[in-house]
This record gives sequence, C-alpha cells and structure tokens, in this order.
Amino acid sequence: MAFMESDGFRLYYEDSGGDAPTVLFLHGAGGNHLSWWQQVPVFAEEYRCITLDQRGFGRSSGVSEQGPVSLATDALVLLDHLGVTRAALVTQSMGGWAAAGAVLKSAGRFWSVVMANTVGNLINPEIAALRQRLAAASPPRPPVLWHAALGPTFRKAEPARSFLYASIAGLNAPLPPAFREAMQRLTTPVERYAAASVTTLFLSSDEDGLIWPELSEKVHSHVPGSEFVRISGAGHSTYFERPDVWNREVGAFLKAHRP
Repeated sequence: MAFMESDGFRLYYEDSGGDAPTVLFLHGAGGNHLSWWQQVPVFAEEYRCITLDQRGFGRSSGVSEQGPVSLATDALVLLDHLGVTRAALVTQSMGGWAAAGAVLKSAGRFWSVVMANTVGNLINPEIAALRQRLAAASPPRPPVLWHAALGPTFRKAEPARSFLYASIAGLNAPLPPAFREAMQRLTTPVERYAAASVTTLFLSSDEDGLIWPELSEKVHSHVPGSEFVRISGAGHSTYFERPDVWNREVGAFLKAHRP
C-alpha cells in the first residue's frame, strides 16, 4: 500500500512486487483498486501486478482539471515511479480510455493491452454509426446507475456479490458530471491506435448494454492483429461477474504474448 506524489496530486497504488513481467490493472468508473480482488491473487502467481485508484477514485486525489486526458499520463508516470520499463495494460470500461491514450503516447512501453468491456472510445465513421444505432435500439439505463454495470443474470443469481460491487463503487467520491461528459468527447482515431501495433485483446459479453459486444467486435475488426472474445451470461463487468472465465481468457492471452 503506497502513494505516489507528483505535481500536487496523490495516486494510491498497490504492487505485488517481484521481477516477473508487469501487468497494470486500470479500473472502470464504477471501481477502484479493490475491483480486481478476484484477479490479483490469480495473476500474481505469474506476474508483477499493480493496481491503482485512478485520479478521482478511491484514495487518490480528485479529478484533474485536464479531465480524463490525465488518466493516460498518470499511468505512465506511475510506471516511471516504479521503474517499470514495459508492462501489459489490463483494463475495464473507463480504463480503456487511459490505455488508448497511453499507447498513443508511448506504444513501446506496452507488450499487450486487454480492452475488457471497453473500446477506449476508439472511433471512425463506421464505428460511430454502429454505436449510434446500438444506443438507439437499447432500453433506457436503469435508475440505479451501478445496475447498468452488472448483467441481469448476475444480479438475479448473486445478490450478495452485487451488493459487494455497489459497496466498492460507493467508496469513490461522486464523479463530476463534467468528467463524464469529457469522457464521451475524448475519442481516439482507431487507425492511430492500430498503427501503434500493440497486441490487443477485445473482450466483451452478451449482456453488456453499455459497450455492446457488436461494438467491441467492430472495433476489433479495425485493429489488425487484435483478438476478440465474447463471454456469455455476463454484463459490463465480466471480470467481476464471471471471474473464472475472464481470468482464463485473459490469462491465455497474456501467456501467449508474455515477453
């Protein structure tokens, strides 16, 4: 348990240590470093695992005046602070925005990226048109916002773990509406990401009503050399809802590309 202090802000992180290849986990807007409680004990057997509270979440400082743009820079600064020259990025939802920005800034720092239930707002006209069609065909988001992050199968079958998810999310300070609005405006041309040539896995699930599996698959088709996995019976938080399958698929991907 430690804090990194840089330019007037504090970033909370946890580091399993060791000299194995590094994996940096980047949580979504409904999470923080605790979100990965079902992943770190598994992946730490083979990798150096680093989790953090991104800025504005958990025990870290509030959001930057630069908004979500700062998330990518924070990830790179943390790796520098820890002396990590290369890492894999494993992300969920909002974490994909940080990963996309970090790859564009310093592609050589990353040996793999996992975009789980996220496309990092990678965009081109074809992707934007599909997103618009999917959004128009989707039901309104539920009044309890965290319900949108969990699939109906999980919420019905796992009320205790659904409560745990909400409790972890509740440790975060309320996210300013301006931050969420800035996230939607923060896009990355998919061709620029593809040109970085960082091996990427796009992982989605059948019940994700925020980043639809069709959208993830479409973005995958525009990133040559990327891989795509679709998991059944889970919503937007597959890592939390079906950790056994998620860990297996992500573990196989990382193993195949381990430096």
